[in-house]
Amino acid sequence: MKLVFVDDSKIVLKTLKALIQDMLDAKTVECEFLNESAQVKERLEGRSLEYDVLFVDINMPYVSGYELAQAAKSIDKYKFKPIIAITSEFTDEAKKLGEDFGIDGWFLKSINQDSLQSSIVDVIKQLYKEKA
Repeated sequence: MKLVFVDDSKIVLKTLKALIQDMLDAKTVECEFLNESAQVKERLEGRSLEYDVLFVDINMPYVSGYELAQAAKSIDKYKFKPIIAITSEFTDEAKKLGEDFGIDGWFLKSINQDSLQSSIVDVIKQLYKEKA
């Protein structure tokens, strides 16, 4: 299972990595932690970004998480791959925009290790169920 995390904050990315370090050590998942949203969009458009689940911050300079989701969902290769927002932006308006742009789920940035690991396991189970 390949997870990709995109956030313009290197501190947030380090925190996310620490939260799932046990899963990385156990080789349950492999991850990429990226902080340049414009480069991520280029990789999506070039179909060179490999992932099973894409986690995006919503508010990033240059290319927002909404734009990344929209770019991914417009390409057949990524159309059905889940995109999860990890953000502090959780208003009704943000959720509606997220739905419109292809965001499949939301985590608040105040997440903890247990909730993140549990949620990743839930996503993995759902993906395997859909492939069966």
